Amino acid sequence: MDHVETLLQISLFKKCDKTTVENFLADSPNSLKKYRKGDFIALQGDPCRSLYLLYKGRVKAHMENDEGKQLVIDVLDAPEILAPAFIFGTNNRFPVNVEADSLCEVLCIDRQRFLEFMHENISVMQDFIREISDRAVFLSKKLNEFALQGLKGRLLNYIQVYGSIHNQQEVANIMGVARPSLARALSELIAEKKIRVNDKSIEIL
Repeated sequence: MDHVETLLQISLFKKCDKTTVENFLADSPNSLKKYRKGDFIALQGDPCRSLYLLYKGRVKAHMENDEGKQLVIDVLDAPEILAPAFIFGTNNRFPVNVEADSLCEVLCIDRQRFLEFMHENISVMQDFIREISDRAVFLSKKLNEFALQGLKGRLLNYIQVYGSIHNQQEVANIMGVARPSLARALSELIAEKKIRVNDKSIEIL
């Protein structure tokens, strides 16, 4: 699958025809960068001066404090836009580390050319605004989870969405807690008969 076919799968370009996207890529300064699992595509605080499109692979966005404690904010699968809300910000820097969670390819497109493209294609501008709004809602919910809910409440939300926990360390990173704390919270939820653990799933009672 070529770049154009992949980009047409991203919500931002779904209303465009193939020729429009082909011309956009041909007219835009761009570069395709490849990353191995564990490579950093961007570090927290790096300038965000291009449109970053995850063309292939999976990335995780996370924050890390001075003690090495990691909090996973989101996991994104290609094709997807990376950090859309910060491309045109006054302080346009990555708010998180973006790490390749598999072999990845990222297409970086000139910011000014993308701005001109949105002016030429109002539907793309509308979808870009919607994308930013949806990310803001997601982050608001994420903040609510950490600011207003305890660990067990966040765990119940996670189980409701995903139905299981395949890797406790990965979920602990997402929750921003140590793995023993996660395991203890799970045991308490089982003892309180709020969840039931089956072979491959966790059922909320």
